[in-house]
This record gives sequence, structure tokens and C-alpha cells, in this order.
Amino acid sequence: MRSSKFILTTIFTLTTIMAFSQSPKRAIKKLGAEPVYFMDSVNVDKGELMKYDPNSIAIVTVLKGEEAMKIFGENGKDGAVYIETISFAKSRYWKYFRSKSPEYAALLPVANQDTTIQYILNDKVLDKNFEGNLALINDKVFKEIKVLNKEELQKQYGIQNKEAGVVIKSETPEDLHNGKKKF
Repeated sequence: MRSSKFILTTIFTLTTIMAFSQSPKRAIKKLGAEPVYFMDSVNVDKGELMKYDPNSIAIVTVLKGEEAMKIFGENGKDGAVYIETISFAKSRYWKYFRSKSPEYAALLPVANQDTTIQYILNDKVLDKNFEGNLALINDKVFKEIKVLNKEELQKQYGIQNKEAGVVIKSETPEDLHNGKKKF
């Protein structure tokens, strides 16, 4: 019973994820019997995954074959699954954007305090389930970041219920499943 619950939860999670190097169904099929699991960069056993609400997950990345073996040696022979929660992803993009923009750092001196901020990625207003996408931005794909005050946000994007806007320009990360829709 517990094993089937785990499998169902895993399939649900993997099919509703934000990021994959290929389609979720293909990635699941290519994993071996005992993949290595990481939750917010901490190695966990698969039983630990049952403690997490699938709605709290921002990113799931699957490594398999040579890629997993290169990183984990023999432990990666059945693949590896990296899972990041929304709060972990927020902390990652907060740190990254602070390093790129003094204005962003001044606007958000503390991580996870961005509820009054509107994020805009490549002119697309982000309204839900965007944390994983922002956490995927790195030096390889990043172009620019600009902070808009409330008036600029209203004028340029018609958004009235936020105190400021953060406009990010980025390339689409390589091998991102449905990347063109997300970026």
C-alpha cells in the first residue's frame, strides 16, 4: 500500500513539475529501480518524499544514465531526482537576483518577502507556479533585471495591486520541457 502511494505521489509530482530535460513520462520510464533522491539539496530516502505536499514543489529535475553516473558514481546507476520546494526555489532566485541588481537587493532585503512584488519574465506577467522558472535562471541564460516602482508597473503592465515590479529578461534554459511556454 505504502509503495503504491509513493508511486502515485511521485507520478503526480513528476507530471505537474516545472522543469525537466525531457517530457516527464519519458524521464520516469528511464529511471532505474533505486534512483538517488534529493530534496532541497539534501539526500533523502524515498520514504522522506511522502512528507511533502506535491503543491509545495517548484522544480523536479531528473538525471539519468551517464549524467547521473558522472555526478554520483555507482550510486547514480539508477538515476537521480532533484526536487526543490517553492521556498527553496525562492531563496535561490532571491540570492541570484540580489547579486545582479542593487535595486532588487534594496527592494527585497529578506528572502521570501516578495508577496507585494510582481515578477515579469520576458514580458510575461507571472501569476502562479513561477518560482521554479525563476530559480532556473543563471549566468548562462540571464540577460537583465529591472525594478519598476508602483507607478511604472501600473503604466507599463496595468498592474495595480502590487507595490513594485521586477522585470527579468532571460534566454530559455537548455532542455527545459515546454521551455518556450515558460520563458
